[in-house]
Amino acid sequence: MSNRGHGSGKGGVFGALQRLEGIERVEKFLEWAIESYKDPENHEWMTTIIPHLTIVSYSASLPHPSITFRFTVQPIHCNGLKNLHGGCTSTIFDSCTTMPLHFVSRPGYWAFLGVSRTLNVTYLRPIPVGTTVNIKCDIVQVGRKLCTLRGEMRAVGEDGKEGPVVAVCEHGKVNTDPPVEKL
Repeated sequence: MSNRGHGSGKGGVFGALQRLEGIERVEKFLEWAIESYKDPENHEWMTTIIPHLTIVSYSASLPHPSITFRFTVQPIHCNGLKNLHGGCTSTIFDSCTTMPLHFVSRPGYWAFLGVSRTLNVTYLRPIPVGTTVNIKCDIVQVGRKLCTLRGEMRAVGEDGKEGPVVAVCEHGKVNTDPPVEKL
C-alpha cells in the first residue's frame, strides 16, 4: 500500500484495513506505516517513531480492549539532556492509545479512528536514550461520538521485566466518520 491515497476508498489504506479485524488490522496498519515512512520525501514526525514500535500483547475483550507496545528511545527522540522529548512522548501516546479502537471499529463507528480533542500527559520520570518502555493502552469508554483512552508507559529492564511508571496519559477523541451510506 502506498502512503498516497490513504482515504476510505477501496484502494486506500483505511479501506483495506476495514476488511481486516482485531489485531490483524493493527499489525497491517503498522506494516503500512513502516513502508510509507521509507519514502525519503515523507518528513512526518512519526517516521522516526513507528519503526521502533512493536506489539507485546493485546486483549480484544470488551469493555476495555488493550494493546501493549514496546519502544526503545533513539537519539532522534531526545531533548538536549538526552531524555525522551516530552513532545515525542505525547506523539507516542497519541498514536498508541488510538490503536485499541481498531478492536471496536466498523464502518460508521470509529472506522477512521477519530481525531484528538484532549491529550493530557503526566511525565513522572526522565526516560534516557536507549531506554526500552512498554506502552499499555486501553479503551476506558467508547460511545458513538466520543471516547476516552488511557496510556501508561513503564520502563523495561534488560531482563524484560517492567519497572517504574515513567509517564501516563488520558486521551479524548471524537468520531469523525461519515454516515455509513456516504462511505
